[in-house]
Amino acid sequence: MSKHVSRKQRWTQKDAKTYTSNLGPVVYRQDAWYAHLVYQVREPPAEEGQLPEWTSYDRWLGPFKRPRNAMVELEREATYLRNRHGDDVRIGEEKAET
Repeated sequence: MSKHVSRKQRWTQKDAKTYTSNLGPVVYRQDAWYAHLVYQVREPPAEEGQLPEWTSYDRWLGPFKRPRNAMVELEREATYLRNRHGDDVRIGEEKAET
C-alpha cells in the first residue's frame, strides 16, 4: 500500500497562473483554469508482423473555477487512462521517444 502524498508535494507553482506536475500543467487563461493533458497510447499493429505504434493525444480539460479543481480532474483522467490501458499509455513526462 502506498503512502499518501499531499497535493502540495505533487504540484509546483511556477507563477500566479501556472501549476505543474509530472502529469502536465494547469494554467489560468480566459477567466478560467484549464488542465493540459498530453498522452500517448500504444495501438496494436494494423497487420500481423508489424510493430505496435504510439498514437499521441493532446487535450485541454476545463474550464474550472479553481486551480485545485483542474488538478483533481487531470489526476482523475490520468488514473482513468492508466486503468483502461495499463502499460500501453504514457502520460506527461512519462513520454519517451522510442
